[in-house]
Amino acid sequence: MKTIKNLAVVLTVTLFGFSNSYAEDQPVKDLLVEYINAINNVGNGTSKEDVLALFNDRYVSNIATVRLSGTVRRTTAGKNEIATLIDEILADEKYTFRMTLDQVLHVAQKDRAGTVSALVNFESRIDDKLAEKGTIMMNLVATLVNGQWKIIHNNTVRVSEASDVGNCVTYIYGKGTTKFVTETYFPAGVEYGQNFEAFRVTVRDGRRVIKSDSNEFSWDGDGNLSYNGEVVGAAEEGREAVEMAVRHLYKESCVKIVFN
Repeated sequence: MKTIKNLAVVLTVTLFGFSNSYAEDQPVKDLLVEYINAINNVGNGTSKEDVLALFNDRYVSNIATVRLSGTVRRTTAGKNEIATLIDEILADEKYTFRMTLDQVLHVAQKDRAGTVSALVNFESRIDDKLAEKGTIMMNLVATLVNGQWKIIHNNTVRVSEASDVGNCVTYIYGKGTTKFVTETYFPAGVEYGQNFEAFRVTVRDGRRVIKSDSNEFSWDGDGNLSYNGEVVGAAEEGREAVEMAVRHLYKESCVKIVFN
C-alpha cells in the first residue's frame, strides 16, 4: 500500500509539472504582452522599429470601433498603418496612449501557430486630459517564421466608454447674416453632451460685437475676433465668425469640430 501511495505521489508531481510546463509554453500569449509593452513604451526606450519587428509583413487587422456616440466604424489596417500610428504618437508630445492587459480569455497554441483572445483596457490623453478610455476585445493570431513568432492577424472590437476631450459636431442654423443658433455635441465623460446657444451680430457704442447667451466677442473692421482682449481668429462673414467663437468656447473639450 505504501508503494502504491508513493507511486501516486510521483505521478501527481510529474503530471503537475508537465501541465505547468505546457501552460507556460505559450509564445502567442507572450507576444501579446510584448506588443502591449512595446506600444506603451514607444519613444521611451522602445523604437518604432522594435514595435514593427513584432509583426509579419502580411499582417492584417480588422477593427470595429464603437464610439461614445453609439456609432460604429469598421476599418482594415496593415503593417503600414501601424507604422503611421506610431509616427503620430511620436510626433505629438502632448498625446499619450496606454494599454493594460485586463484578462486573457482563451489561448490555443500549436507548434507553428497560435491564437489568443484577451480583454485589454486602453486610455489616451491629450495635454493630460482624457481623450478616450475604453476596452478592446482582441483576437490575435501569430505564426512562427524563421524561428521567430510574429503577429499576422488581429480582429479587434474597440469600445469607447469615456472621454473628456475629442471630436465634436456643431450644427449652425442662421437667420439672415446676423442671427445664428448653434447645436454642439461634445465629449462629456461617459456620454456626449449637447448645448444650444444663440449668437447675434450687432453694433454697440460704434463697436461690432458677437453676443451669445453668456459670452461676448469683439469683431473689428479688419475681421479679427477677440474674446476678453485676446484675438481668437479672423472672419469675413457672420457664420464664419460664429464658427471661430464656437471653436474658442469649446477648445477645452474639442480637438476638432465638424460644422454642418
